[in-house]
Amino acid sequence: MPSLDRAVLDKRVWTGRRSLVATGGGFTDAPTPVNAARRRTGVGGERPGASVIGAWAGLCVGVGVLAGWASGSLAWGVAAALGVWTVVDAAQAGAFRRWARAPFVQPRLAGALWQAPALRLHGAVRRPRDLARQVIAELRWLQDTLDWMPDGWIVLRPGGTIEAVNHTARGLLGLAKNDRRRRLPDILREPAVKALVGGQVEDDIVELASPVDETRRLELRHRPVEGDRAIILIRDVTMLNRLLTMRQDFIANVSHELRTPLTVIIGYLEALDDEDIDKETLRRLLGRMHSPAGRMKALVEDLLTLTRLESSPMPGKDDIEEVYAAGLLESAVNEARQLATPAHDIVLEADPALRAQAVPSELHSAFSNLIANAIRYSPDGGVVNVRWRRGDAGPRFEVEDRGIGIPQEHISRLTERFFRVDIAKSRVRGGTGLGLAIVKHVLRRHRTQLQVSSELGSGSLFSFELPGQQAQP
Repeated sequence: MPSLDRAVLDKRVWTGRRSLVATGGGFTDAPTPVNAARRRTGVGGERPGASVIGAWAGLCVGVGVLAGWASGSLAWGVAAALGVWTVVDAAQAGAFRRWARAPFVQPRLAGALWQAPALRLHGAVRRPRDLARQVIAELRWLQDTLDWMPDGWIVLRPGGTIEAVNHTARGLLGLAKNDRRRRLPDILREPAVKALVGGQVEDDIVELASPVDETRRLELRHRPVEGDRAIILIRDVTMLNRLLTMRQDFIANVSHELRTPLTVIIGYLEALDDEDIDKETLRRLLGRMHSPAGRMKALVEDLLTLTRLESSPMPGKDDIEEVYAAGLLESAVNEARQLATPAHDIVLEADPALRAQAVPSELHSAFSNLIANAIRYSPDGGVVNVRWRRGDAGPRFEVEDRGIGIPQEHISRLTERFFRVDIAKSRVRGGTGLGLAIVKHVLRRHRTQLQVSSELGSGSLFSFELPGQQAQP
């Protein structure tokens, strides 16, 4: 009966000052601030307790009195009052039942006596749903984050069966979406992978070529996780291996470059130990020691310059100055003439009105190294043209020689440390092998790069532009 349903609901919902909320795997009574406020204020600003029931009782009594007075019988009046109460209560119970089929919708019941428990029930049902939605949203965010990590990962079941894999791992290993529930060793067919999954690799780390690109090297790490599952971590170590190789080559090159002049100096020092050496021979030997000593000094200075450029942050506004580039070029050309023979012809064409926004010492270093490089790789009597003019994107520097030229396959490596096109002849011309590496880092710090065009046997053109700068009068 309607009245019985309402009584049961009142007993379950309104008992004490607690409400049903979801906890763990079921429901329990627990106080909530929202429901406490509703109990204090009621629905529509009244407390839905004895006052509401009293109002309904008063209405029913009034109807019963009118019915009794009209019929002249008290019994008929009582029956009429009970009938009105039952009809109204049944209508509200029916509306409550219809709403209770989908309690996620905000209740809109006419009677405050049924609206209040409906609101409490709606809150108790909606809170766990909102919590579940929040948890699902966070799990989706976590899944997206893990899926696009720079390192790949694969979750394996016993036997090496793929349970989950992220986007990066699919790209590095060439896995398809339908490869889930397949065995990883069967897909890659690499003995190293089979041994890694089987726990037969010391330190649980292997390195292999990427199945997608053989030039890329991948590092795979095997780690056990909860239960009988395991995770494979995949990382692209191509660049790391390249850097390690460059470091080893750099140390070997520095050692070699220092060993040669040191050997020469040690040989002269041993000759000086002769007690019978005359002053003229002594003077001649000391003069010959200047060249290897100067070579070591230049090598150390270039190494310090290169290290400073690589480790320093990009120049800020306080470091950039308006540079009178024509004056810097005159100074660089005068320094370069000390390396040239009398037959060399260095032609400077510099626009005095064209200035640059740059770090003066670094720009001077780039000018000097490029001009010196052109002189060293030009035959005696060659012409070296140095130009400073307006370019398409900004001030443009060019140095052009009529030297031996550079094979096309070597141009991309010119700015590597200690790289020389002609090893045998380069030592005759001098230089540390670091000049173009210094130029590369100077230009990178000025947001530009070196351009090289060359024809074997005809000469080379080295140039760069400083973009986004205007000529200053």
